Amino acid sequence: MWIVLIIIIALITTISVVVLKTKKTNSEETSTTGETTEKMETTTEQLPPPCIVNSNTTWKQDASTVAGGHGKGNEANQLDEPVSVYVDDDNENLYISDYNNHRIVRWGFNDTIGEVVAGGNGIGNRIDQLRNPSDAILNKKDSSLIICDFKNDRVVKWFRQGYITLQQIRIPQIRCWSLAMDNNGDLYVSDMIKDEVSRWKEGQTSGIKVAGKSRNTGPTNWVYNFAYIFIDEYYSVYVADSVNGEAMEWKKDAKNGTIVARGRINETKPNSPPRLSGVVIDCVGNIYVSNAMTCQITRWLPGAIFNGTIAGGQGCGKGTRQLFVPQDLSFDRQGNLYVVDTMNHRVQKFAVEHD
Repeated sequence: MWIVLIIIIALITTISVVVLKTKKTNSEETSTTGETTEKMETTTEQLPPPCIVNSNTTWKQDASTVAGGHGKGNEANQLDEPVSVYVDDDNENLYISDYNNHRIVRWGFNDTIGEVVAGGNGIGNRIDQLRNPSDAILNKKDSSLIICDFKNDRVVKWFRQGYITLQQIRIPQIRCWSLAMDNNGDLYVSDMIKDEVSRWKEGQTSGIKVAGKSRNTGPTNWVYNFAYIFIDEYYSVYVADSVNGEAMEWKKDAKNGTIVARGRINETKPNSPPRLSGVVIDCVGNIYVSNAMTCQITRWLPGAIFNGTIAGGQGCGKGTRQLFVPQDLSFDRQGNLYVVDTMNHRVQKFAVEHD
């Protein structure tokens, strides 16, 4: 009898200890989870946006004009053949390469006029001037602008130091058309003379070729092919080939590229080859390209499978459903599509449709 009682008391004691330890462990786990949650909350803004755009996404076919659209000109509400757009979601700004006005214009999401943030000092090759800039991206590490100063054959950096705007030549002697930056901060530059894309690390004086083709062309017969480029999170390089009418992908360290999209023939101009100019990739690997000849934006699934026209395609024109020589493309975090409508001197926004 006494033996049974002792055993029962021992079991109760053991169970109490186990319960106490379990509660402490749960408390520690809760505390740890709380710390983890707090850390996740503080780093959320640095994480990539949720996957909004996919092969089923559609956009409203009537676009709204978010920059320009007041005819060709150099006033604050005008553009003259813009060619590229960079979307800065964090500060709700667009950076537009205003090609024939030799300037980069910053345009707030809801603004009716733009602000010149680079160039705008007349055409020329002084350090404070641009000559037909073709692309600009924002380096968020130091809030500087990196610009393809196309006809000055250089890549330049514009940045603020106090109340003063400074400039420096980042890469000299390069016929740069397009720029991109990967997650490591490495810069990618398309060279229209060499017909290649090179990667440049900060401080390097030479780049490494990561995409390109070989051609038997002499200095008097250059073939200008590469248009805009895009770098995905896996460091694949996508290039819109404006002459051959195709988009190609070079995976990291690949020696050869793969065709991922092709231009569509303009039915009203069957003898005119397609001219792809802009390219952008969504988070599941679908490819979106702009065709300057057919004035439309098309989507291609992995494997170069045509998935349809998502914007434009209503003939070349200036209506809300039309484009005239569309070039660079970009998405914002909500999945809205921005198209540089070059010959209409405007940037169009196609709003994403929600179910």
